[in-house]
Formats: sequence, C-alpha cells, structure tokens
Amino acid sequence: MDMLNLLIVDDEMVILHGIVKIIREGKTPFTRIESALDACEALSVMEDFAPDLIITDIHMPEMNGLELIQEVKDRGACGRFIILTGHDEFEYARQALRHQVIDYLLKPINKMELLDLLRTVAKTILEEEQDGAKHARSDSQYSFHVEKILRHIDQHYHRDLSLDQCSELTGLHPNYISQLFKKETGVSFVQYLHHYRIEKAKELLKKDGGLPVQVIGNQVGFENPQHFMKVFKKLVGCTPGAYRESDVEGDGA
Repeated sequence: MDMLNLLIVDDEMVILHGIVKIIREGKTPFTRIESALDACEALSVMEDFAPDLIITDIHMPEMNGLELIQEVKDRGACGRFIILTGHDEFEYARQALRHQVIDYLLKPINKMELLDLLRTVAKTILEEEQDGAKHARSDSQYSFHVEKILRHIDQHYHRDLSLDQCSELTGLHPNYISQLFKKETGVSFVQYLHHYRIEKAKELLKKDGGLPVQVIGNQVGFENPQHFMKVFKKLVGCTPGAYRESDVEGDGA
C-alpha cells in the first residue's frame, strides 16, 4: 500500500488534535502524520520528516502560515500546501492562490470535505511520482545529477551541506533537486544526509572509544550536539554512548 507523509500545523491544540484524529480514522494514503503547534516547530519537524503535503493554519504567532509556506518552498522541503483558517476573507484567499496552494479550507472543518480533498491530492501525488520515476529511469541526465550530489555528500558530509549548494553544483533549482532526489533515492535530501552522517558516526564510535561523543558529532557534520544526539537516537534507537557501550560489550562477549 502506498503511504504518504502529511504535516499539520495549527496553534490551537484542540483543533490540531481533532484534524489529526479525523485523518487517521479516515484511512487516506496519508498514513504517516506529524503535527506542529507553530511554524518554528514545523520547520524543526521537517529536519527529520519530509512531508508530501502540508496543511497549515494562517494565523499563528511569530510566523504566519503564508510565511511558513514561503520558507518551506525556499528550502525545497515541500511544494504542496492546503491553507486552513477561520477567516473567510478574499485577501487571504488571494495570497494563498499566489503561493500556489492546492486549496483553502475554512474552520470549522467539514470532515468529508477534508477527507475527499486529501484522497484527491494523494491520487495526484502518487500519479506524479509514478510518472517521475519512469522519466528518471529513462533519462540518464536525471541520474547524472543525483550521482553528482551523492558524490558531493560522500566527500563533504562533515561540512555544512544544503540544497542551495546542490543547486550551485548541478545548475538546477533547489525545489527541483528536492523532488528529483526523493524520486531517485526514495528519501529526502535531509533524510539521506542524516542517515549517511549517522553511519559515519557509528564507524567512529566503534573505532575510537576515547573520542568524546560531541566531537564525533561535529566530525560528521552536526554543529549542534543536541541535534546529533536526537537524530542518532531516532535512527539507531539508542544514544551514541549506549551504542558505543553495546559494541564494546559485544566484542568482549
């Protein structure tokens, strides 16, 4: 069964949980669902989660929904959005259309309208991915660009890497690179980079028992020690220190 990723952003917790519940019970192809209470949390979630679609409220503190959409598009993290708001005002609809959102839903949410829209969007996404995969396999130019990016990661994973750098490397737009990379590898650029770096970290943890965990994180490209610990635990299932200890115990067995 095809599974798609969905991120829902709304600063009203009751509404947020209600939407998540509706979608989970609605049995749409959006089976992997993450949520966030504001734009900053949403951007943090997307460090480890690549949404195929984002549903966002407009009115939120610090950064509103339209600003979030622009930031996400600039990062090349997602290109599909549904606007959610309790304000039936033409100006918001006009701005939403300018941002090329898929649709504009008003609160209170109509359950069937939401589920029907998600099923329609999911069908479009899956058809686009199938067409893209066919083209990617038949056009060697696509594979050439992805191969170049993979080699760049292999050589520079310990440095600060971004889609903008890949854009300079390939001459392609960051948004296009994001879509192309996921089509060919099955994961987002950030997900691949995280996995690659964590594998390198595991090698260092096994190789050098005296090297501090924070130093290892820095050597594989994580500037923030807390972020390194968070990503490592999510992908490996334990902390770097626990992984090192389990490896030592295994050798001694």
